[in-house]
Parts: sequence; C-alpha cells; structure tokens
Amino acid sequence: MTSAKTRQEAAVEELREAIVDGVYTPGQRLRQQELARKYGCSVIPIREALHQLAAEGFVALDPQRGARVTAFDGRTLEEIFEVRMALEGIAVRRAAERMTPQVADRTRRIMERMERPDLSPGEWVHLDWEFHDSLCACAEQEFLRKTISTLRRQMEPYLRLDLAKVGTIEFGRREHRRIFQACARGDAEAAGRHIVAHLRRTVQGFVKYVRSHTK
Repeated sequence: MTSAKTRQEAAVEELREAIVDGVYTPGQRLRQQELARKYGCSVIPIREALHQLAAEGFVALDPQRGARVTAFDGRTLEEIFEVRMALEGIAVRRAAERMTPQVADRTRRIMERMERPDLSPGEWVHLDWEFHDSLCACAEQEFLRKTISTLRRQMEPYLRLDLAKVGTIEFGRREHRRIFQACARGDAEAAGRHIVAHLRRTVQGFVKYVRSHTK
C-alpha cells in the first residue's frame, strides 16, 4: 500500500506539473476535496502538498479564500524578471567563456527543433526551457542553474500566456539565435546583453497583458 508520504509526494509532483502545464491557471482556486477525488487520495496529502507548493511559490494560501494558483501582478512579474535577467546574464556570460563544440552542437539541435512551424505551445515551452538550461549548464555553476530553473518554473504558466495571448515565437527564435551566436564566438558581453534584452522583451509582453486584464 502506498504510504501517506508517497501520496503527498505524488500529489506535489502532479499538482506542480498541472500548474506548469496550464491545467490550473494563475488565480484559479484549488479545492482540496476536488483534488483529493481527482488524485484518488484523502485531503491530508493534498493539504500537505498545497503547503509545500506554497513554500515553492506555486500556490497562495489564504485563511478565508483557500488555496489558489499564484497570480503575480505586473510589478511582481517585473521584479522576478529583474532577478532572472541578472542571474541569466551571469550564466550566459560564463557559458560564452566555456562553450565547447559538444555544447554548441547540442544547443544548435535544440534551436533546429524550435524552427518547426507546427510546434504546440507546450512543445515550444519545453524546448525553450531546454535552450536556456543548455546554456546555464555550460556555465558550470549548479546552484546558479537550479536557482534560475526554479524562477523559470514559476513563470511557465505565463510563458504559455505569452504564446497564446502575446504571440512572440518568431521574436523568441531570432533572440535565441543572437544569444547562441554570441556564446559560440565567445563574446561574453554580447551574450549577456542579448539575454537581458530577450527577457526584458518577454516580461514586457506579460506585464502588458496582465495589466490590461486586471483593470
């Protein structure tokens, strides 16, 4: 029989992935009884899972309103991306200094897959993560890489929003090419500038959409 701890871990993983995949959208209420029925467990592991996801930033808990998927306002999105721009700027500059032919080939193959015209939003988001993570891994700073990954996962529902509502895939492709080309030629300063410009353009689309729908 599955232990309560294992049920909690499974609930955490499934709920986290559902939020990242856009099954539950920012601001949506998460009712414990409904989730318990859906995942075939009692409310106890669900309650514990919600508290863990709240600690990770995926869920907001309110004594009166219950649990909801975290919904960031425009200013908070800007603050998160300011942190991400600083961290990825460091990572990409270091990647440019450490780029090997093997990493270049791997990143180039990811970019080639991103050129497919029939990519679904989910496929694009996954490949976009692979591209950024490939460069962050090349920096050889594991704590930095994990910190960036955590920030990005919290933003993934908004990345899907970016695709569905802002429509910037082609912008993303061009910006990725600039970042990669700078890394491939070892130009750390250009790589840093391009990643910051890419993330700034991305958050501007998010903020514009969020503010226009929360008036």
